Amino acid sequence: MQSSLQLGSVFHNRVFPYNHQFNYKTLSILINLEELNNINKLFLFSINSFNLFSFFFKDHGERNENINPKNFILSNIATKFKDKKNYTVYLYCTPSFLGYVFNPISIYLCKNSKNEIKYICYEVKNTHHEQHCYFIKIKKKQKKIYSKLKKKFYVSPFLQMNLGYKFYLLNNKNNFLLNIDVYKKNQIILKTGIYSKTLTLSSISLLCSLVKNIFFAQKIMIFIHYQAIKIFKKQKSFFTKPQRNNDTVSFHG
Repeated sequence: MQSSLQLGSVFHNRVFPYNHQFNYKTLSILINLEELNNINKLFLFSINSFNLFSFFFKDHGERNENINPKNFILSNIATKFKDKKNYTVYLYCTPSFLGYVFNPISIYLCKNSKNEIKYICYEVKNTHHEQHCYFIKIKKKQKKIYSKLKKKFYVSPFLQMNLGYKFYLLNNKNNFLLNIDVYKKNQIILKTGIYSKTLTLSSISLLCSLVKNIFFAQKIMIFIHYQAIKIFKKQKSFFTKPQRNNDTVSFHG
């Protein structure tokens, strides 16, 4: 399979107006959304059903249990960018563990027949179960793909809405790297990102990785709230969440 297991970590470094750093280990997958039938044959991994590890359509894209997220991605690309090519779509995300998952960010890579990334979608969620997808058209071939975006989605009570993002993404055979700088004007406020190493996706690799990262999905949510308490003690203020009713999308490039 072209799909892979991704073992790594997330880092978070607040640099302004105070310093606050932390990191935590992650167990992620980079899946070719055309290989779901093969993945479903793994003893410990199921698609749209309960298992030790699972991947559910309802957690991504249109968040409909009957719609493959690939269809959501290609449909938006066709509608907005007038591009109806059948790209191979990969999704980098955290799988559910014992039915539970939280993905602060998931990344879709749309590749052509030459294995070149032509579109990226950053699917961002907050702890209120809301979602925004940033669709980006890649205009030229880049080894490390750079994207500059305006923040359009509430992700944290400690980050105001009037901010910008700088994304730096690198994906090769051996690892996956995403760096995100959050800034206002010329001032960097937060540096965060993901780094992981590529492993073969198999029941054996899943079991071995689980031994090192037991309850990894549940730990993410606990860790986020624990760090939020520590940040609040330093910042002593927060930004309220605007009212939202539906998942949203934006298009760039």
